[in-house]
Amino acid sequence: MISSSSSSRIGLVPSPLKNNRNRNRNTASNSLVERLQMDIEVVNDDNTNILSASEIQERKNSIQESIQFLETPQQQQQKQQQQQQQQYDDDDDDDGNDRFKPLIGFYNVSHVQTSSANKNDNPVGGKWTRKNKLTQQLFSTRRTLQHLLAPNSTGIGLTSINAANLSNTTVVAEAINVITFDALFQLIRLTVILRGDAIALTPQQRQQQIQTNMDANEEKNTTNRPSSLSNLTVKALFDPPRIIFGNRYGNGNLNFALGPATSVLLDTTYYDNNLRIGMGGTSGTRFVFSRCKEEDAEAREFLTLRMLQRRPIRKSKIVATLMVLGGSGVYASIVSVSGSRVRVLGKAVAFVMGLAALAVAASSGGVEDDDNNGGGDVGDGDDTNADTEIGHQS
Repeated sequence: MISSSSSSRIGLVPSPLKNNRNRNRNTASNSLVERLQMDIEVVNDDNTNILSASEIQERKNSIQESIQFLETPQQQQQKQQQQQQQQYDDDDDDDGNDRFKPLIGFYNVSHVQTSSANKNDNPVGGKWTRKNKLTQQLFSTRRTLQHLLAPNSTGIGLTSINAANLSNTTVVAEAINVITFDALFQLIRLTVILRGDAIALTPQQRQQQIQTNMDANEEKNTTNRPSSLSNLTVKALFDPPRIIFGNRYGNGNLNFALGPATSVLLDTTYYDNNLRIGMGGTSGTRFVFSRCKEEDAEAREFLTLRMLQRRPIRKSKIVATLMVLGGSGVYASIVSVSGSRVRVLGKAVAFVMGLAALAVAASSGGVEDDDNNGGGDVGDGDDTNADTEIGHQS
């Protein structure tokens, strides 16, 4: 709530934690969710200049405090599950896949809280949203979204996975990470989409991951990696990032597939009808997702415009096209008269196309490895390429 002593400006919300501990749990949760949403709104408001740097930091601390308190009952339940997991040889402690149904929906990525001390850490968007990257010099970030939809909602997903170590595993959701950018006075729209199939981790797999995290914490003398994972932990197996250029209405005219296929781990530590808190399964990064409103057409335009159903231009074809254009420039520079504009232009075209071809050939589609950003890439979760093949996020 707004501080009564700060009628002329937005005041900091006093921490209600001590007062709420003896209240009804539902009432406390609702109050904390409202406080969390308000703090996030203020921190994310680029037009707000009325708060000092210290006040903004207090807001961020308040966000962290709210997340921790909302997660408390979930963490207690997780510890009880961990004590029981060794007694199970199957998934009897998990109530089928129905437990994931309340998570299904369209979500904004409202806030990211990393466990790294690196101020440049940004697990949402990877290279696309880093301030020192060329993309941010040419484009302005419009929205970041992460959706959990029913399996195969796009028509190009799977309902079950049959791989060497994932035989006949049922897909519990289709994960869609979307980042949109504007350029040239919002005349050009760039959309980056990461689509994947999410499968639930078994109790044994969760316990193995927890042990791996604990070993990594001990080795690096940190506590960043999670020491518990709930039965809402999923592994998302992502396709290569899809990069789509179009007009201001999102109609994609150029559709590229760049980068590798990846996988990530993401746990859900809290959820209600409007909010979902996710945690990277290896980094411990927290993500606050706010459910999109029904009238939010932009959040669903990747479906309505059938962006993913269109066949993408593969990296090899892009490189070949650029090389042909570069070769044309080389030819023009050779056959033209020395010193002529055509020769100069030909050399310039050859040089630019050559660089572009090299850039595309080496492109990861914005994916970053775990060492660069604490486990994040183009989406939200944790990169687990080491044991499978961006994953999504962080």
